[in-house]
Amino acid sequence: MTTQYEYWWSVSYRIDHWIRVIALIVLTFTGFYVYWPFLPGGEEGGFAVMSWMRFAHFVSAYILILGLVVRVYLAFRSTFDADWRDFGLVRNARNVPDVLLYYLFLKDTHKTYRRYNPLQALVYLFWAFLIIFMALTGFALYRGTVFGLIQAPDAFEWVNTLLGGRSYTRVWHFLGMWVFLITIAVHVYMATLMSWVQRDHTFRSIFTGYKLKVGGEQEKAAK
Repeated sequence: MTTQYEYWWSVSYRIDHWIRVIALIVLTFTGFYVYWPFLPGGEEGGFAVMSWMRFAHFVSAYILILGLVVRVYLAFRSTFDADWRDFGLVRNARNVPDVLLYYLFLKDTHKTYRRYNPLQALVYLFWAFLIIFMALTGFALYRGTVFGLIQAPDAFEWVNTLLGGRSYTRVWHFLGMWVFLITIAVHVYMATLMSWVQRDHTFRSIFTGYKLKVGGEQEKAAK
């Protein structure tokens, strides 16, 4: 069996990934603070702190949305790897049991997939729609202009109406954050498990761009 390095993530993919990670970290921290002002002075005379937290929250939201736009563009137009075909719902749903049983330690191996296994592809696709949902509910709660063009919440009042009112929109927005945190934890677990079991630098590759490709007998790639 031979090993060799394989260029797995281009610079543009890695930069976009880490920008979105940082944006999510800031969004989570500031979102918790807006919900519960836990810093000293947050409740008494903490108007300036709250203002900065809200400002950071919405700037990070804009960055996250732009990061998603860039990722969608790369999926269709990247010269490195336009990978939009990897996110097909039917094919991935059909192969979920194969990978799920592996991650639950009920199988010793699974099929070989191109860049993402079915669970990864479905989670990434779900995140895209979750970002859109969080943006819509966030703008429905926001008082100001979106990208300096659209007045909120007036332009997004239909979101509040659809969800049963502004208070319910706030609850859904808060729950959406927890869905993000839980699925991100699963994502990190999956990447760590692959790195540990296959010794292929899966986790390290999002920093360096390179994975170790193991040669030899492999199962036929899923179609």
